[in-house]
Amino acid sequence: MKKISNDEYYDLVSRWQVSGKSKASFAEEEGISRTAFYYWCRKFDMKQPSLNGQSSFSLVFPNPGLQKDPVIRINYPSGISIEFFGKVDSDTVKKLL
Repeated sequence: MKKISNDEYYDLVSRWQVSGKSKASFAEEEGISRTAFYYWCRKFDMKQPSLNGQSSFSLVFPNPGLQKDPVIRINYPSGISIEFFGKVDSDTVKKLL
């Protein structure tokens, strides 16, 4: 089996994140070891900047008088979901996609 460089694994992990596939199925399709792929996914995830236990995301609850169902919901392969209630600026949505 060919040795894969850090940069190649980084590219694989980046492609997997936007693929919408499970890690196992992506690794199988790419012909790489699931164990090695899981390792690199964890390794690159740990390289994210630490915020000393703080999150850069906030949970926001809409005013109870507003619409109860979201107008738009964006689900990322990583499991993060963003919901918009009421009027939504299309440029904002485009930036998030």
